[in-house]
Amino acid sequence: ALAKGDGKLHFFVPNVLNGMNLVDISAGCSTASTSGTPEFQIYNVTDKQDILSTTLTIDANEKHSSTAATAAVINTSYDDVATGDELRVDVDTAGTGTKGCQVDLIFQLS
Repeated sequence: ALAKGDGKLHFFVPNVLNGMNLVDISAGCSTASTSGTPEFQIYNVTDKQDILSTTLTIDANEKHSSTAATAAVINTSYDDVATGDELRVDVDTAGTGTKGCQVDLIFQLS
């Protein structure tokens, strides 16, 4: 089950992504929230900065962020990553009954 809190997932940026920018983000859950909107933030621990200026959400009773009423917005001032940067996924809102979530980060060279 999805639970609210910082650092639900951590990963370190590999060499192959060095110098790239986050250009797209999406999330999906195998069991949709029956009440409340699951909300995700990506935080660059190394730079001490949230990467999203508008959090990634999945509307109640939906399984994917592509149908969200409010789209996530990537803050282009903080979208670049370097080898070894530690990124974490924070869950700001879990919703009710939400399970099996995945967050996809898409990077490309600027």
